[in-house]
Amino acid sequence: MVPSKTNAVDMFAMQLVFLLSTSIIFGTPSVVPDSWLVGIIAFFPACLFIVIYGAMLSSQKNLGLYPLLEKAWGKVVGRGFVLIYATYFLYIAARNIRDMIELIMSALLRMSPVPVLTTLFVLIIAYATLGGIQAIARFASLVLCIVLAMLFMLAVLLMFSSSIILEQMLPFLSKGIGPVVQSAFQHSIWFPYGEIIVFLVFQQELGGAKGFRRVTLYAFLSACFILSITDLIQVWTLGIEGKKYSSFALLDAARLINIANIITRMDAVIALIIIFGTLLKCSVFLFACAEGLTHIFKGQQGKYNFPLALLAGAFSILVTRNSAEHMIEGLKYVIYTLHIPLQLVVPLLTLLLLRIRYRKGEST
Repeated sequence: MVPSKTNAVDMFAMQLVFLLSTSIIFGTPSVVPDSWLVGIIAFFPACLFIVIYGAMLSSQKNLGLYPLLEKAWGKVVGRGFVLIYATYFLYIAARNIRDMIELIMSALLRMSPVPVLTTLFVLIIAYATLGGIQAIARFASLVLCIVLAMLFMLAVLLMFSSSIILEQMLPFLSKGIGPVVQSAFQHSIWFPYGEIIVFLVFQQELGGAKGFRRVTLYAFLSACFILSITDLIQVWTLGIEGKKYSSFALLDAARLINIANIITRMDAVIALIIIFGTLLKCSVFLFACAEGLTHIFKGQQGKYNFPLALLAGAFSILVTRNSAEHMIEGLKYVIYTLHIPLQLVVPLLTLLLLRIRYRKGEST
């Protein structure tokens, strides 16, 4: 039975929410004064991912990531890579859960026990994956509408609160363009754009190579625009130095809203909306991990969802000791040890092997 395809609108919504969710929480890494420019510059080299991943899909009649790895590397080595990618997706899901817990503890439930919050969150994620990727995509359309409406409302309320001061973005390029370009290549290409590799796992259900290229390009463009605007809002309200030393800059910006002492403290509302986006992103990663185990061990669909969710929750607590260590690990070690090899190096080698081994459509 041929799986039904997800329509392009739902696929676009899912990818856009996926790109925005945790990126909106932390914004562009504020290692340079003009952080809002980093995302714009990162967009152009990030389009290389669309080219590489699209070529991988089209080389073997739109097979997903796991069958492609087996075809390129052979059964034994290919299954080893499937396990590596499944573990990688589970680890990134655990990091996103940790991001979410840090946000909740900061803005909403300061005194709640972390294990209880984590358990509740991962159980919701596991339940969300039971409907499959198409159910997640339909949920994404609703989440995207809510997220965009709340971001628009945030900008309007900050404007009426007289909290937006355009001069705070000056001086422009005080240290030149070099640090901005360097930050784009060191951080923003790999997070969030490179994480789009997870969608190769179930691309047969999402429209194949042609649909992937078109929809992902639109999602990248939209994410670049929205993230740059939110970075500008943070700079206009908090200033360059204020944004640099803020853990959750968008929430700190929302705290500045005060209209006649009636509409205040919108940070909790913004946090709740962001939770939905992170829930969807974690569901995608968890579902991709479960698909990897199902591909190798031939288990029943959905068999691994709840155990993997609990494992991701445990990893999220144990992965780092505090939020500062969590941030440093994500911006430094994870990029060089996981993101670059698994988002760029292995896909390039896989594409090369596929072209060599299956030249003119026949195994050589």
